[in-house]
Amino acid sequence: MKFLKAIITKINLGLAIAALLPSSLLGAEALQATISIAADKPRTAVSPTLYGVFYEDINYAADGGLYAEMVQNRSFEYHTDDKRAKKASALPPLRAWTPVERKSMTCRVATATAQPLNERNPTYVTLTLAGKGEAGVANTGYHGGIPVKAGAIYDFSLYARRGRGATAPLTVAIETADGTVLAQAILGAPGAAWAKQQTSLTVSRDEPKARLVVTTSAAGSLDLDMVSLFPRDTFKKRKNGLRKDLAEAIAAIHPTTVRFPGGCIVHGNGLANAYRWKDTVGDVATRKPNWSRWGYYQSYGLGYFEYMLFCEDIGASPLPILPCGVSCGFLRPYEVAPEGELAAWIQDCVDLVEFANGPVTSTWGKVRADMGHPAPFNLRFVGIGNEEHDTPKMREYFPRFVAAMRAKCPDIQIVGTSGLGDEIPLFDLMSATGVDITDEHYYKPPQWFIDNRHRFDTVARKAPKIYVGEYASHSNTQLSAVAEAVYLAGIERNSDQVVMTAYAPLLARIEDTQSRKANLIWFDGDRVFKTPSYYVQQLFGSNLGDHYLTNTVVFPDAAVVDGKPPVLAVSPTLASKDGKLFIKVANPMDVPITARVTVQGLSGIQTEAQLTTLAGDKAAVNSLTNPQQIAPVVTTIPAGANFNITVPAMSVQVLQLGVGKS
Repeated sequence: MKFLKAIITKINLGLAIAALLPSSLLGAEALQATISIAADKPRTAVSPTLYGVFYEDINYAADGGLYAEMVQNRSFEYHTDDKRAKKASALPPLRAWTPVERKSMTCRVATATAQPLNERNPTYVTLTLAGKGEAGVANTGYHGGIPVKAGAIYDFSLYARRGRGATAPLTVAIETADGTVLAQAILGAPGAAWAKQQTSLTVSRDEPKARLVVTTSAAGSLDLDMVSLFPRDTFKKRKNGLRKDLAEAIAAIHPTTVRFPGGCIVHGNGLANAYRWKDTVGDVATRKPNWSRWGYYQSYGLGYFEYMLFCEDIGASPLPILPCGVSCGFLRPYEVAPEGELAAWIQDCVDLVEFANGPVTSTWGKVRADMGHPAPFNLRFVGIGNEEHDTPKMREYFPRFVAAMRAKCPDIQIVGTSGLGDEIPLFDLMSATGVDITDEHYYKPPQWFIDNRHRFDTVARKAPKIYVGEYASHSNTQLSAVAEAVYLAGIERNSDQVVMTAYAPLLARIEDTQSRKANLIWFDGDRVFKTPSYYVQQLFGSNLGDHYLTNTVVFPDAAVVDGKPPVLAVSPTLASKDGKLFIKVANPMDVPITARVTVQGLSGIQTEAQLTTLAGDKAAVNSLTNPQQIAPVVTTIPAGANFNITVPAMSVQVLQLGVGKS
């Protein structure tokens, strides 16, 4: 009876799994394979920083994205950049702002710089009000509307100053496009000097396309700056915080490192507007905004302090990237800092370590403490450079940065750059300079990742270690996700040398995306969907032991698929102290595989395993309307020292087995 009951249980389990998988994956005749795992023969230790994320402010990932500010162009610093004046991305100073005129009162709106709130943020708006009634300005947020939720609290603030007249109080409201008031509050009448005013607003109903309206009822002139609206419910309830759903999606990957703020964005459109971290810290009203490398404005409300705070909140190590005095390899003309100015670029690297780790009595440690974080951030890594060309000046300048960091910040691990593409033309420079880790980037078709699954098997085991800091297959399909999983299985096999990885780009706003081939998380004003590649990142990062185990995969000698030998990527890792064995399996073929799994050298293997399967048609994608078309399915299967698994076509699976603790 026990034997019969076991058979029935297995049949029912098989039917349950089959019901959860697309029918197209179950019709082909399965290949047979044997997976042998030698737990008593660990191949290598697994890097504890193997799976991280790379955040770059591309695709409106910061303002209008992860940064929870809901007002677009809150400080009126948008401008038409000279290099981009003929492009649609050029932004006028009053972008997203419109006058509001009610009854017989009129409002003329213009930007000014004569008497700014501060010199680093010099532009403000002047309202010239005439007549009787009510008038002011409205902000439509990003992409045509501010999404608000019933019962949610929103924190509002602005700086205001009265000019001639304009002695009445200010009214702030969240309204629908037709003027229906969803929330409203009265502020005091502005004084003759700049002063901050703030209040909170509780919204009465859901509205995906609301607007923020600031009005007054007295004629005269009125100056406004730093007009802000934040949801109270930010990630971890932080002031000046992050959009909760996006931050939670990143946190759910469980990254061990967060690389920021780029990427090519660190170079700007040239050295004149490169990303200088000192512009991004301190009071948000005094930060110096910038024009983005990707064609839009950066408020820097999300700056280096907020990045490091986010890392702390999710238990990840910050990995800031700083420019090294030479411009991006993709821009012409190619620029280099004059010899007499290079010291300032080097000093930025040294000062960043002081900002992150220095005592509160130090210059930059005090800035951190004044921002509310007297304890150090325990910065361990600093990245210098990103995708520079192999030029004489790069080879001359880069070693100076490393020498200065070694002399003044000896405990920091330096992450260098291997240059442009998988040919890694600067690897020899990184090796000669003695960086700890060097960063390589490539964006390739899915087949490249499958064909290069053994890329690191034969690389020399020596410094510098390797960081695959930007990579993605050329789509967000299931095929791309599986191809990336195949590649990552090879990286796990070699994680004594490849010590960090990060998919890129991380975020993409659907309405305004510069990188359209592939992104990990897509979003609009209030919705998010995760790609199949996202789930691969999450599964691989969340199911990782501390040692990679020797293994073999054997198919019958005559087995071929589309005229080629079959491919099945397998990565077993053992968390001996936790008593867990993780087996990752990626099948990039259009046929399923039935495999016999044998585990040697372990005691106490449990008789059931948790099986997570990510499977679907190779062309399948997720979307806002169908966000779960491809998503992990969790089941349990019979296990032990010998057991069978069925690996669907075009799938990634992770098995978690309980084993005896060491």
